[in-house]
Amino acid sequence: MNPSHRPFGMLSASLRTIGVGIAACLGLLGVVGSGTVRAGEYIGEDVVVSELAAEAVDAFERWESESSTIAFLTFVDARDAAAKRIEHQLALEPDSLRTVWASAGLDGQRAVLAALSQVGVPYRRYASEEGVAFDCSGLTSFAWAESGVELPRSSRNQYRAATQVPFEDATVGDLAWYPGHIMLYLGVEGLFVHSPTRGRNVEYGSISDDRLAWVRYADPTHRDVVTQG
Repeated sequence: MNPSHRPFGMLSASLRTIGVGIAACLGLLGVVGSGTVRAGEYIGEDVVVSELAAEAVDAFERWESESSTIAFLTFVDARDAAAKRIEHQLALEPDSLRTVWASAGLDGQRAVLAALSQVGVPYRRYASEEGVAFDCSGLTSFAWAESGVELPRSSRNQYRAATQVPFEDATVGDLAWYPGHIMLYLGVEGLFVHSPTRGRNVEYGSISDDRLAWVRYADPTHRDVVTQG
């Protein structure tokens, strides 16, 4: 079942104007060279988020194979705990991310959680190996494979193979593409999980406004929505 869901709410304006003090509190990174973090980017690499996401993915697999109610409840608890932690770190409205994840299709939830389970894994070009390294399309391929969806192996081809959707119809797990890069949409405006570039790791958070202006969304499950013109 692949229902279409509209995004929940808008990203808090404070996310774009958070000062240096809160950035330090969140443990945000600024690295030099090709991995430089641009102004307006807020980066999350919390190992606890990664662990909770991995727990949710494992529980989901047990629920699928065993039809275990306990496994499904474990999945929900771990998913919600990961969402709440990200909400707190990025100063989102309480329960905004948790609510939008809970209302999304299970395939999109699973893809996002699979990607989040790899937070902290380093970027490496042409890589797609769990726990070892990913490039941008390697991470999205890995994540959607967890939901049984096979994606082609480049950012442009992934975007072209999926059903393009307007932002208003984008939902959890949709591909978020701009020329040369691809991410997974977290379901709240401006938030993604991705493997960005050399010198950085799989991370979640926001991207700079100039990049965000170029982002286009696409659904790899081809749900029934109005496509972009």
